[in-house]
Amino acid sequence: MGFSQSVVIEGALTLTESSEAPVAGTIRWTGSDFEGWTGTHWLSLTAGNIVYDVSGNSYTAIKIGNQTWLDHNLHTLKYNDGSDIPLATNITEWKLATQTNRTPAMCWYDDNQAANEFPYGALYNFYAIDTLVNGNRNVCPIGYHVPDQAEWNTLKSFLDSNGAAGGQMKVVGTTYWASPNTGANNASGFSAYPAGRRGPSGTFAGKGFSTYLRSTTEIVSTANAYYGLISNTDDQLNISPWNRGIGMSVRCLKDW
Repeated sequence: MGFSQSVVIEGALTLTESSEAPVAGTIRWTGSDFEGWTGTHWLSLTAGNIVYDVSGNSYTAIKIGNQTWLDHNLHTLKYNDGSDIPLATNITEWKLATQTNRTPAMCWYDDNQAANEFPYGALYNFYAIDTLVNGNRNVCPIGYHVPDQAEWNTLKSFLDSNGAAGGQMKVVGTTYWASPNTGANNASGFSAYPAGRRGPSGTFAGKGFSTYLRSTTEIVSTANAYYGLISNTDDQLNISPWNRGIGMSVRCLKDW
């Protein structure tokens, strides 16, 4: 059984720290901010939590350890300077950008925005986030960026100290994730959905089974870049390199 400590301020405000999952509405002091537990994640009570990308899509900023992440995958069609991210609408356009030209491209799973934008977000090849290729542009909202390998490792280490990271990042149940969705509890509020991927040749795979999360760290001597993998069959966050041409999800991290 976990322990808890509560302090009542002026008979109204209860601050609770517990080793068990908190009750929705619980308020805590982090040392720098008051936060409230929504039932899935902590929200700041003293600062605005809604973040907009340049396309007008809204996200909620969530605190996990010392990092602040957006609560769902990126689905903007524009860089934060307002310029367009090239959208591939079919297999030919995707292969041309990703295999032939090695230029930025994004797409929707199955080339179907209506069916897949929510809750999965868009898929981006590595070149879309590579500032050396995309004209020094940023796909994330102003004040946020695509994390590098070290920043994914920071998240993994923090969550792994309280249990397996992947389970704490996945939404629960099998409505979106295929069974068994091992260990899913979304305790971090990261709310990962199984968005799948698009291969360099244009084929789609993995929706319902896996999510692939981009990082900016590449292996220069190869065609690979690091990414984070979460699967329905285990509770891990695995970080490893794979082909830069694969279309993957982007989750944005707040700048320091």
